Amino acid sequence: MLKIKSGKDLSGGLTPDIFDLKDLARFGMNGGISALAFDPIQSLLIAGTDTGSVYVFGQPGVEYRFQLCPGKPIIFVKIVRGLYIVSVDGNNNVTIVSMESKHDMRVYTPPERVTAIECDPSLDWAWIGMENGLTMVYDVDRGTKSPYRIENLQRTILPTRPRSPVVFIALNPRVVQTILIGYQGCAAVYNMETKEILLALQFQIPVGAPGGDLHPAAQQRIRFPQLTTGVWHPNGHHICTAYDDGSIVFWDAKDGTLLQARTLDDTEVNISRRSLNLTSPQSYGPQDVTVREPIYKMAWCCTSNPEDTALVVAGGESSAVPVKGLTYMEFGPTPVVQITSYQAMGDHYAQPRRQRIYPVPPGFDPVDFMMIPRSSPHYAGNMDPVALITILSSGELYSIEYPSGSALPVADMFPPSLCWIQPRVSALTVSSVRIEQWIGMMSARKNRIKAASADGLPLNVSRDEPILTGGIPVHSRYRRMNLRDIIISGHSDGSVRLWDASHGEIENSQVLDISIPDALGRSEDIWVTGISFAGQMGEVSVALITGEMVYFRFGLNRPPPDAISTQQGDMPISAATLAKKLNDLHLNGRPEGSQAPPLRLLTGFVDPRYREGFLPVLVLDVKQGPITCLKNSDIGFVAIGYEFGSVAVIELRSNTLIYLEPLVSLGLESGKKFPIRVGERSSQPTAQIEKATCLEFSVMALDGDQYSSIVLSIGTALGRVLTFRIIPSRSGTHSVQFMGVTTMKGPVISLIPIDLDYGVSAIAAPTILSKLPQGLMINGAVIVVSTDEARVIKPVKARVSSKSFDEKVVTAGLSLLRQGDTLVLVCVTEAGWIRVYSLPGLREVSHFSVQKFLDLRYIKQSVVSLNGDIILGIGKYEAALFNIWGKTLNSSLLSKGGEKNEVELYDVMKRMPPRPTISNVQWIAGSRYLTPEAFDILIGGPHRPKSARQIEEERARREQERLDATQKLYSQSSASSSRSSSFLDKITGSSNNNNNNSGYASERRDSYGNGYTRDPYRGNSLPNEAQERGEQIGFMSQQFSKLEDASNEYAQTISNFLEDQKKSVATSYFKSKFF
Repeated sequence: MLKIKSGKDLSGGLTPDIFDLKDLARFGMNGGISALAFDPIQSLLIAGTDTGSVYVFGQPGVEYRFQLCPGKPIIFVKIVRGLYIVSVDGNNNVTIVSMESKHDMRVYTPPERVTAIECDPSLDWAWIGMENGLTMVYDVDRGTKSPYRIENLQRTILPTRPRSPVVFIALNPRVVQTILIGYQGCAAVYNMETKEILLALQFQIPVGAPGGDLHPAAQQRIRFPQLTTGVWHPNGHHICTAYDDGSIVFWDAKDGTLLQARTLDDTEVNISRRSLNLTSPQSYGPQDVTVREPIYKMAWCCTSNPEDTALVVAGGESSAVPVKGLTYMEFGPTPVVQITSYQAMGDHYAQPRRQRIYPVPPGFDPVDFMMIPRSSPHYAGNMDPVALITILSSGELYSIEYPSGSALPVADMFPPSLCWIQPRVSALTVSSVRIEQWIGMMSARKNRIKAASADGLPLNVSRDEPILTGGIPVHSRYRRMNLRDIIISGHSDGSVRLWDASHGEIENSQVLDISIPDALGRSEDIWVTGISFAGQMGEVSVALITGEMVYFRFGLNRPPPDAISTQQGDMPISAATLAKKLNDLHLNGRPEGSQAPPLRLLTGFVDPRYREGFLPVLVLDVKQGPITCLKNSDIGFVAIGYEFGSVAVIELRSNTLIYLEPLVSLGLESGKKFPIRVGERSSQPTAQIEKATCLEFSVMALDGDQYSSIVLSIGTALGRVLTFRIIPSRSGTHSVQFMGVTTMKGPVISLIPIDLDYGVSAIAAPTILSKLPQGLMINGAVIVVSTDEARVIKPVKARVSSKSFDEKVVTAGLSLLRQGDTLVLVCVTEAGWIRVYSLPGLREVSHFSVQKFLDLRYIKQSVVSLNGDIILGIGKYEAALFNIWGKTLNSSLLSKGGEKNEVELYDVMKRMPPRPTISNVQWIAGSRYLTPEAFDILIGGPHRPKSARQIEEERARREQERLDATQKLYSQSSASSSRSSSFLDKITGSSNNNNNNSGYASERRDSYGNGYTRDPYRGNSLPNEAQERGEQIGFMSQQFSKLEDASNEYAQTISNFLEDQKKSVATSYFKSKFF
C-alpha cells in the first residue's frame, strides 16, 4: 500500500524508457576451483571449476571464461604448446579449446572413464589413461585419435592381480619416448619406440617393517600399498613413487633398484625392525589408532640447475598433526650417478638438507597444488619455481611463496577475480572515490614496492610486476571517469582488498591490500565480518569475528606525535565508568581487575615498507560480542553496533570513545518495558537485546529545528529507527544526544538520507560540514527500508511517504543520473527482482528480473551504489556488476562489425623453448635420442593429417611465392620494355620524324609509358577507345617488325665477324707450325 504527502518530485525527469539493466562485469568465479594449469611462456593461468567452467587469467584486464560442461566439475586441465587447453570434465569428455580463436572446440569422449592425463607443453599429444588400464594417445593439434595405444601393463607384470585403472602418467623429462605409467599395484617404465616394458616397480613391505602404517598390528603381515602418484627426477635418472599409506619410495630409473623408502618423518620403512612390539589387533581400541593420510600429489622441483632439487608433497601426514599443509624437503645437488653407490644415493634422499611444512589456513586441507615456474614450462612445470598455488578442500586457493613458505602477497600478484577466492569473500561493500584520489592510492602502492626493493626488504616473489602478464586486454568506456566505484572485500585470512568495480574500463585494475595480521601482530581470530570505507577521507574500518574493530587511515608513515597516548584521560568515558556500564549490562567479558583499555593505538605495528598507504591507527574491543554493523563516516566519526545490543561511537580526530550505550531502553516511555520473547529475561547477555542492523551519518535539520546538525540514524532488528544528534562538548570533543524513535514493520536493512530540495544524497560530507557555521539549512529526510516496507521520514517522526512490499527486500540504495530530478530508490528482493521507486513518492517506475543470473541463496550479498551500479552476489564465489541506467551508458565494447570485442589470449610471437634432451653421458651410456619430428611420426603414424595451421602456412607460402614470381616477372618486363623503347628510338629515328603518323605514334608511346591517357579530341565513347587501342597495337606491331629486321641484320654482322676471326686464328696456327 502506498501513502504519499505532497512534496517536490525528485524523480520527475525520469521515464521508464531510460532504464535498462546493463551487465558490466563479473568478479570471482562461478564455482570452487577443481583444477589448475600455468604456462610461463604465455604467462597465463588456467583454472577449472566444479561447475564446468574454465577460466583464463592474464595481465590486469585479461580474463576469459569457457563454459564447457555446465553443472559438472572440470577434473583435469592441461596446456599444450601454449595454444590449446585440454580439459576433462565430469561427463568424461575431453575438450580441446584454442586460446587463439577462443571458439575452436573439439570434444572427444573416450570409451572408458578417464582417470589420468598427461601432456607435454612442447608436444602435440595427450596421453589419456582410462579405468580399464588402457592408455590411448590423442592428437591435440589435429583433433583426432592416434593409432598408438598402450595396453594395461599391470596385466603383463602382475597377471593375477585384479584389473587396475591408470593412476598417473609421467613423461621422462629428457627421453621423450620413455613414459612412466602408474597402476594401483605397480608402476611401469615403458619405451614407446620399442614397445617394451623397461622396468616394473612394485613396493613390498615385509613383516616387521613399519611402512607408512602407524598401527603396530598392521605390521604383522606382508603389505603391498596402493600406488597414488609418481614423478621423475629432473635429470631422468631416478623415479619417486608414493602410496596410500604415506610411503615415498625412490628408485633408480636404469635398473629399478630401490634406493630409499621413507615417510615424511621416518626413513627405511621397508626394513624389518625386530624391536617392534607386534601386539595383536585386539589389544588396541579405536582411540589408539592414528591414520596417515595418502599422498595426493608430489612435485620434484629444481632450480635453474636440474641437479639441485627439492620435493613438495601434499598428504602423507598423520591425522593427529594439528597443522595441515604441504611438506617441503630440500635435497640439494644430486650426487653424480656414475660415481655414487646405491647406498649413498639412498642416504641422500633420507637426509634432506631442510624439511618444513607450508601451512594452509586452519580448517582446510590441501587437496592439490601447482608450481609457478619462473620461465621454463619443462620438467613438468617444476623448474625454478617462484611460488605455488594450493587448492583447498573448500575449493578456494591459497598461494605460497617458494621456497620460503610464507603467504604470497596475493593483491600484488594476481587479478581481482583470483583475489576473490584467496580465500573467498566474507564481507563486501562499495564506495565512490574520485578518480584522482584512486590513482594516488595506486601510485602509493607502486612506490611501496619500489621502496621495499631498494631497501633490500624481503618482498619475496614481487618483481615490481604481477605473476601473470599474458594476453592483451580490451578496455571499455562506459561512463564518465570522475567517480569510481571501489569494491572493498574482506576475507577469512584477515586481508582487506580494494579495487575498481568496473576494472575493465580503466588501464589500472590492480588491487590494494590491507593486512589485519600485520596490524594486530597475530594470525588467529582475524576473520573479517564487516567493512566500512570512507572514500573521501581514505579511511577503512574493519570488523573482526572477535568483536574487535580495526581502523586504518591512508597517509604517510610518520612517527606518532608525543601528545597521543592511550591513558584514561583521553577518553570522555573513563575506564571505571565503562567497566560499570559493561557490568550492568552483564556484557563485560574482561576478568575482574583487568585494566586493559578498550581502545588501543597501533602506531607501533606499521611495517617500515609502507612509506604511504593504509596505516593501522587504532583497535576497539569492548567485549560486547560480534559486530553486527559498522559505519565509517567522511566527517571523522565511526559507529559500531554489537550483537549484545550496544552501540559505540568513536571520534577519529582525537581517537576517543565518546559513546557506548545499549539500545534496549532508548525511546521507551516511563514505566513501559520493551517486548521480549519468553525465556529471554535472564542474567545471560542475551536478555533484553535489541541489536543494530544499519547505521548512517547525515547532515540535516531535524523536525522542528531551524539549523542543521550532524545526525546519526540507527536501524535495529526489531524495526526501530533511533535518531541521535552529535554536538560539540566543552571538553573539545563531541557528545551523542538521543532525539527520538520511529517504528517500522520488519528489521531495518537500509538508512538513506536525502536532500528534499536539491534531490541529492544528504550523507555527511566534509564540504557540507564546513558550511554548518555559516547557518546552512538542509531540508533533509531519511529513507528507511525494512524487509517489509519503505518510508520517507523527516527525523524524528514526520512521515512523507510509505510503501509496503509484496516481496522481502534484502538490500536497498540510492541512485541518480543528475542532481535534482533523477533520484530513485533501488531495492533488491529475495525473489531475484530489482525494483526502482521514485522519490519521495515511492512509486514503482521500473523493474528487472535477475533470477537467471544468480543463485538466490547468495542474493543477500548485494550492494547498491549511488551511480546506479549494483553488485549482486550470484554464487558462493562470484558476484556480478549491473547498472540500471543502461540506456545512458556509452559502450565501446562493440567492433565496427557489431561484434563484441574480446581480449586476446595467445601471443604468436612468444615461442616455446625446445624440450630438454639427454646429456652426453646418457648418450654415451646408450640412451637413444629421438627428435620431436621422429616422435610425431612414431605416435601419429606416416599418414598423420596436416594441421589447420600447417595448411594455412602452406597456403600462405604458396601465395607468397606466387606474389614474388609475379613481382619478378613484372620487374623483368619493365626492364625489357625500357630497353626496347630506347633501342627503337635509335633504329627508327622517330624523334626526328616530322610526319603526322610518327608524331602521333610518339605521342601514344609516351602516353603508354606513363599511364594511358585519352586523346581530348576523340571523346569518351567506346568506339573511339577501341580505335585508339587498335592504332596503338598496329604501331607497336610495325615497330617490332623493324626491330626484328634490325636484330637479324645485327646477328648476321656478328656471325660474319666470328667467321673471319676463326679463319685468321687458323691461318696463324698453321704458319707457326710449318713456317
